[in-house]
Amino acid sequence: MKVVGLLSGGKDSCFNLCHCVLQGHEIVALATLAPPEGKDEIDSYMYQTVGHDAVHVVAAAMGLPLYRACIRGQPNNQGAIYGARDPTSPAYDAHDETEDLYHLLREVKAHHPDLEGVSVGAILSNYQRVRVEHVVLRPDLQLQPLAYLWQRNQTSLLHEMNASGLDAILIKVAGIGLGERDLGKTLRALTPKLEQLHQLYGAHVCGEGGEYETLSLDSPLFQKRISIDQTEVVMHHDAAFASVSYLRLCQTSLVDKPNYGPKVVRAQLAAPPLLDPLGHASLCAIESAPLTPLNDIAPVTTAPWHPPLSVAARGSWLTIANLCDTASSMSFDESVRDIFARLDSTLHAHGFERTDIAHINVYLSSQAHFAAINAVYRTYFGAAPPSRACIALPVGHGAGVVFDAVACRPAAQSERRSLHVQSRSYWAPANIGPYAQAVGAHGRIYMAGQIGMEPCTLDVPPSPSLQLALALQHQRRIALAVREWDPQGHIEGGVCWLAMQPDCSWSEAVARAWHAGLEESLSPYAHPHAQSIPDDAWLAADPAHVPLLCVYLGRDALPKHATAEWQLTASMPGEEAPPAEAWRGTLVRGGVACTYRVHAQEPYSCGVAVLTPTEAPDSLDEQAHRMLACAARSVHTKLVYRADQGPDAALAHAASVQCADVAMSHIPALGWSWAGEPMCLTSVGALVWT
Repeated sequence: MKVVGLLSGGKDSCFNLCHCVLQGHEIVALATLAPPEGKDEIDSYMYQTVGHDAVHVVAAAMGLPLYRACIRGQPNNQGAIYGARDPTSPAYDAHDETEDLYHLLREVKAHHPDLEGVSVGAILSNYQRVRVEHVVLRPDLQLQPLAYLWQRNQTSLLHEMNASGLDAILIKVAGIGLGERDLGKTLRALTPKLEQLHQLYGAHVCGEGGEYETLSLDSPLFQKRISIDQTEVVMHHDAAFASVSYLRLCQTSLVDKPNYGPKVVRAQLAAPPLLDPLGHASLCAIESAPLTPLNDIAPVTTAPWHPPLSVAARGSWLTIANLCDTASSMSFDESVRDIFARLDSTLHAHGFERTDIAHINVYLSSQAHFAAINAVYRTYFGAAPPSRACIALPVGHGAGVVFDAVACRPAAQSERRSLHVQSRSYWAPANIGPYAQAVGAHGRIYMAGQIGMEPCTLDVPPSPSLQLALALQHQRRIALAVREWDPQGHIEGGVCWLAMQPDCSWSEAVARAWHAGLEESLSPYAHPHAQSIPDDAWLAADPAHVPLLCVYLGRDALPKHATAEWQLTASMPGEEAPPAEAWRGTLVRGGVACTYRVHAQEPYSCGVAVLTPTEAPDSLDEQAHRMLACAARSVHTKLVYRADQGPDAALAHAASVQCADVAMSHIPALGWSWAGEPMCLTSVGALVWT
């Protein structure tokens, strides 16, 4: 696609442009925002302004047109979310400095109407990324943000920059251990010092904490190299430990160079591997035993699907399950709008708003409706929407679309956290619908279902085993990214949805992927996306203690014809919470044998229970009573039952385990099993609660 580069002149914006070219995109223009005339620098939360006097030189070195505008707004909205969460409210503050970018990009697009993408050099700054995404995805721009440095390990990234032919100097220092004497030095020369400061003080080696700013003098895309001929040091703030000073560039010139362009980029840069070491270990584990080929499934005669509305409140939580279309005479769009109207009505009746929703499950009769539901769905949510899973169930007739919504009334709006990444990157897929990757509220995190897409292209690879490993890697990376919300957080459990018929070989493959680990610890920058928490500690729990159910739905049940989708929840218990507990067992009650696994940490739990008829006498021990108590306090329960038999038998058996006042979703399936175990053919249902 044709791309405009957001250019500060620094290393990140220039290196991301190189990766845009590596991915086959064409850079057609550059755009920058600068302080008002007469000012070297302003205190902007959004833009790097030091060195703005040389940005035009960088553009000239690249041989590209530069569009430049003045920063006139102020950082009025300094929150984690930019824009209105309610789509009926004003979407933005016209006087915020973010809006200067909008007006600049409108000018760029007027001159380049075939523009399709925007290069963004964000590494860790959610503040910057969220605002750029909000601007570039507006209807009159519709530009795809490309952020190939997003969530990169900074040490690994810095070494890649140094090896790629990118040459940058420090033009501002503002971090402990850096001083006036470091101005003008190359990033390559300062790398050992930056790594030492990271070890001593936790400084960010790529300057993500504001420790320093850079100016790029050369890169594989530069047609000419920049020579700094005259500078002046300006002391902004003198302090004993972290003085702030910057370099004023008084005179520069351009020097010819022999080689540059896409061919040099491809020779000197490489994209990170699709799978990191733990992802590769998962793939090897999956493929370590034969897997049944995925063949077409014979049609299943299914019972009518029209589940009854189920609503339950639990403290700050409200769950509304089985909201389904009511009139066959409605079009699909009308049915979805009718569901939203009844969702709003139910929320309001309990004192909640649509903006309180943390997660939505969308169940379709066919994935052929995926694009249509996204088109309607996106009109009901603004910034930081709920997380979501969207699956098609094996139903032949009845409801065409069903919603579950889990809402939380936070004590304060700042209590709600959201990870909503819409940029293409190497990290994990941008959302393929109007949903967030993760939403946290009141001690719990709901994560969107993840399928095995390649993050750069959003394509699904043809290999089912690669999809399974890749989708799990996406969930892991998202879980690690949101661990900053609570370092004591851990994965509670969840479901692996499988678009196939019940098969023991794939159940075992899911278990092998889940339990895969690394044989030895990795160095701090062993792979491009390694973070401070080791990859194999992402669950923060023994994998055997985390309840996981495989649910089989049949072919084409998942978006993009994917094979597998992982859907998990996580806990944010806080520092004062008691340790998490896990236990498993079997109870017998009222003619039902219930085999269960529970992972609990007050006040929440996640559990899975498989229900089987039995003639054995009742048998409940202390652990069984604890399990029943956890299930009774659940926020939301899924009842999985045989699509060809209907829910009645499963409901009758579930009544022996689950309280009547729990919000319960009805999910027809071809089968289910514990990860790593064959399906119990006599089982009539399974419960998954959170």
